[in-house]
Amino acid sequence: MKISPIHPMEPKPEHNMPFVPAFAVEGGKTLYLAGCGPIPLYHKHPHDPAEEAAWMAGGFPRQIERTMANLKLVLEAAGASWNNVVKMTVYLTDMSRQNELNKVIHQYFGKENPPPRTLIGVACLSHEDMLIEIDVTAVV
Repeated sequence: MKISPIHPMEPKPEHNMPFVPAFAVEGGKTLYLAGCGPIPLYHKHPHDPAEEAAWMAGGFPRQIERTMANLKLVLEAAGASWNNVVKMTVYLTDMSRQNELNKVIHQYFGKENPPPRTLIGVACLSHEDMLIEIDVTAVV
C-alpha cells in the first residue's frame, strides 16, 4: 500500500500546515472509525454520573488526550497506526481551541504530512461537557 500527499503548490515552512490538502492511496483496505471523544469506547448505559465527571475532567487537554487514546485503540485493533490515517473530521465546541488542537495533531502525525482534515464547530456533542469528537478514515 502506498499513501502519497497531494499538494497543489509547495507549502512554505511559515505556513506550518496542520494538515495536507489530500492523500492519494494505492491498494489497501479502508477503515471508517466512528467518532471518538473522551468517553471510553465501552462503558455502562445509562452513564454513571461519577464516571461521567471523571471522563470530562481536566478540560480540553485531557479530553483530547483521551480522544486520541480511544482512536489509537480502534486503529490498533484493525492492524493500523497513525500512519494509516488518510482523513480526519474534528468537531469542536470551542473553535478558539484550534491552535491547541494543531499542536496535538503535530505530536501524533508530525509536521510533514498530517492527514487531510475537516474542522467543524458545533454547539454541543453527545455529552454536555464533551469538548471534542474526532472520526477518522484509515487505509491498511
